[in-house]
Amino acid sequence: MAEESTALGPTGPAPEPEGERALILGPETEPEARTPWSSLRDHVERFERSAPGRFWSQLSTADFMNSSFAFAALAVLCAFPFLAVSSVALGGDIRKVIVARMGLDPQATRDLDGLIATGNQAVATVTWIGALVLVLGAIGMASTLQGWYASIYERPAPKGLLLHVAFQLAGVVAFALYISFEVWLFEQVRPVGGRGLIFLLTFVLAVLFWWISAYFILYCQIPLRRLLPAGVATGACITGLGIVSSIFFSDQVTSGQRSYGPAGVVIAIITFLVGFGVCLHAGAVFGRMWNEWQDERASLKATRGRG
Repeated sequence: MAEESTALGPTGPAPEPEGERALILGPETEPEARTPWSSLRDHVERFERSAPGRFWSQLSTADFMNSSFAFAALAVLCAFPFLAVSSVALGGDIRKVIVARMGLDPQATRDLDGLIATGNQAVATVTWIGALVLVLGAIGMASTLQGWYASIYERPAPKGLLLHVAFQLAGVVAFALYISFEVWLFEQVRPVGGRGLIFLLTFVLAVLFWWISAYFILYCQIPLRRLLPAGVATGACITGLGIVSSIFFSDQVTSGQRSYGPAGVVIAIITFLVGFGVCLHAGAVFGRMWNEWQDERASLKATRGRG
């Protein structure tokens, strides 16, 4: 009995050694040590689940940076020659288009004038082969935009070469008219309202144009009302780019001209065009995400209503 009492102890079973208790409980009961990397990983995971994180993920899926650089190169090679000729045909000037879109000051405008001709000589000497090449280059730009929107909205293009060419040609004509009208309107209202009115008109016209353009770019497969958020977001981004350009790009053009000559002006224009491509991507992605949020809200309301 004495030995049994000794084994049990005075008030119950003898305490287990610490080593045996650790073996029984196992390592999972010990709290995990927190490290700076663990905290950073948690922050990254929370960001990826947030709305900005999802927005960035969809932009990255669309490969927006590489696509924007390709867009800038195509614009210089294809869109600018077409706009130079079409602007003169409509009574305008390609240089006024660039100055209006970038908001350049007088010194930067003079540097640009030394780089680009009016386009009158191009119109006077253009042949039917040259005109065909210009139109095909502009159609190539329209095809690039269609590829972007089809990828972002996951809408396959319908079959039929003639249908594609008809939509793309209509888009080219609409874009030329849109730019020409915008430049003409800016010249009329600038003495009255200054830059503030210019930026307001830029937003309104960009929303209308890119809203309706998205409808036709996607071959009328998505209702207009569901593309309005994309048009508003694209217009806001383009207007923001115009504001930033009017503040910073004049200095970039003049400093580029002093440092590198005409090549410096070209670099500034390409930088602006890259930003323009990013704006188009951002607007389209926002429009798709807005529709997804609205669909999720409608689904939750329907589920609660059935409950």
